[in-house]
Amino acid sequence: MKREYQEVIAMIHMPEDCEARILATLKQKPKKLSRRLGRVLLAAAVICVMLTSAVALSPQLREYIFGAVGPFAAYVRPAESGVVTADGYELRVDSVIADHYVIEAYVEIKDLEGSRLRKDTDIWGIFKQKVPETVSVTGAVIGGEVIRCEADGKSALAVVRQWGGQSVGDPNMTLIFIHPTECELPFTLEYVPIQTIDLSGLDTGGVLPPLDRLELSPIGVHMVTQYRADATDETTQDQEKLRGALTVSFANGSRRVSVQDGLRGSFDLAIGSWVFMDPYNLVQPEDMEPLDVEHITGISCRDWYIPISDGRAGPIQWTQPQE
Repeated sequence: MKREYQEVIAMIHMPEDCEARILATLKQKPKKLSRRLGRVLLAAAVICVMLTSAVALSPQLREYIFGAVGPFAAYVRPAESGVVTADGYELRVDSVIADHYVIEAYVEIKDLEGSRLRKDTDIWGIFKQKVPETVSVTGAVIGGEVIRCEADGKSALAVVRQWGGQSVGDPNMTLIFIHPTECELPFTLEYVPIQTIDLSGLDTGGVLPPLDRLELSPIGVHMVTQYRADATDETTQDQEKLRGALTVSFANGSRRVSVQDGLRGSFDLAIGSWVFMDPYNLVQPEDMEPLDVEHITGISCRDWYIPISDGRAGPIQWTQPQE
């Protein structure tokens, strides 16, 4: 747990007294420290940093970010964002949790001209990132809502999420806000730790599509196919093998099943995406758990299994005879 804590604070800076208090707690009976308590301490480290930053939210609103993200709190990162004013509203992307295909941004909204903000205010937004013209992956699950509104209606904290689409891992993003006002919010994010495994040389047996890479993160598992310039509907039926619930196996013998799965893209390039955050619930249930990426030994879906060891994928194994 101390190692996990150090990985978090390696990317941030906090006052020495705050760091000392958290480390002291981690040293107390480490063998009996529960995973849930460990997550709380990791989140506390991030909260301490955010509360002492020059552009931090009020402590009351800050609490709601970590309450909404639940067990994933340790992976929330501050976002570098300027303040944008439009139609009497002031908006800023405060913090983000994201891998290359799932992004959740927390936006501070202030009403400079009145008290128009409500808990049920509609929040619409979509993320934009520059991708190569040859990549034509489309389709995404999007959503947004206010998770905290001050009683005076002058300030609120909103969350906007997007799952799907194509990402090139560029940290420079734009959140296109559509409601309650129309504006663009450029910001720079920091991704959660992502392990990328090369699948370009993997023999798929002609049953799975030609694969390019596998991306593993605490949020989800994403498998990207190779680009096929002359692909058609008839020649890409093998993409359907990337649809369905995914089971992740770990070194200790335990298993996790994806919360939601999706196949997104087009004929020339597709992404099988399996997430372990609930993309339809912007406030995460407490029983959600981040993936322990370091100890994954394999993934399976439908009738195929891919073993994973030392950052490499082994030959595909079939769990039942192939036609």
